[in-house]
Amino acid sequence: MHAATRSSSSRRAVIAALVSLTTVAVSGYATSGAAEKEPVQRNVYGQTAPPNAPGQQLYLQQVVIDPGAKLAEHFHEGTQLATIRAGVLTYNVVSGTAVVTRANGSTNTYKGPKVVTLRRGDALVEDESLVHYGSNKGKQPVVIELAALLHDGAPLSTPVGKADAGAKPLHVEATLSSPSRTLHQVGARGEKTYGWNLLEGTATVDGQPVQVQLQGSVNYTNGSGPFSALVTFTFADGSTLGATVQGLATANERKNETTFASTMLVIGGTGAYALTKGSGTFTGSRTEQLGGSVSAAFDLGLR
Repeated sequence: MHAATRSSSSRRAVIAALVSLTTVAVSGYATSGAAEKEPVQRNVYGQTAPPNAPGQQLYLQQVVIDPGAKLAEHFHEGTQLATIRAGVLTYNVVSGTAVVTRANGSTNTYKGPKVVTLRRGDALVEDESLVHYGSNKGKQPVVIELAALLHDGAPLSTPVGKADAGAKPLHVEATLSSPSRTLHQVGARGEKTYGWNLLEGTATVDGQPVQVQLQGSVNYTNGSGPFSALVTFTFADGSTLGATVQGLATANERKNETTFASTMLVIGGTGAYALTKGSGTFTGSRTEQLGGSVSAAFDLGLR
């Protein structure tokens, strides 16, 4: 081999080695310097304030859940319509009712607690009374596209329970009776009931009495349907705490029972609760006719 050929081969070898070292260094820098990807990614494509829905914001979003990831327990302060674009979603209905339209067009209603499997093409309606969370137990990402109509100022999701990190729990149980109400029945067989109902009772929290007052409005068909309410807790020291309730009543004629599941948002308070915020759930049951006593449980996370 000529000297010139050996020299040229040596130069090519040195250059190749330098290029290889540079590639490794750059690759190592990119790996160490890149931010770790979140296991759940939410992309907001856009939002608007629809003129035909005053006081609300409309969002178009995409949520991607990596394999092994799970969302926190939450609800939405409004209505959300979602569809699965890829992957298999394990969907947990904690309380409330989810309406699912399968890819084949069939519709199913799932009342919590319930675990539902959602696949590509399935669609889901989530209302304000539904507490839920999703997880990805598969090997490929779950891709969800959704539209959400939420109250002005509301977060894209509102955490409840253990998901509301740093919140102080408040648990109140009481039997509520109705001292007054105005209820109307309409329809061919009186199947529709609407009106308002006042419920009151006394609970015990940390050994102290707490007065509970719930002012509710209902719109039921055959004993089932949506209800909303305002709840006021009055504590032994005179402090008060107010919250809104959005829920769904479900009548079970076979058991002669009506159950209630709803979400709660703190409005504010006085005294020790003057600066309090938070969210939670209300669940209850009634074995009497509408207007009868309700066994109620309120679980709030306060901040």
